[in-house]
Amino acid sequence: MYDWYHHPDYFCPEPYDRYPSHLHIDLLERAQGRGYGRRLLEAVMDRLRERGSPGAHLGVSLRNQRALGFYERLGFRELVRVGSGQDGCIYLGKELQS
Repeated sequence: MYDWYHHPDYFCPEPYDRYPSHLHIDLLERAQGRGYGRRLLEAVMDRLRERGSPGAHLGVSLRNQRALGFYERLGFRELVRVGSGQDGCIYLGKELQS
């Protein structure tokens, strides 16, 4: 457990120095489309800005087009694609400091 915690098998998209903070949210289907996700992410991003983070990144399955549109509307832009088809993932990033 110690080794896994201190040496995680985790992909960090480049340029990592511009997007060092990692975001992840999951909303139950009944909570989606009601503004909760937007408010949650905006609150987290405000907090990251306060703490001096220059940017944030996250990964989205290629299958999840609804989530991709959601993040793009919040200003996230594609950084890199990993894998393809059902196993593919798009990493998105957003700069937080202006």
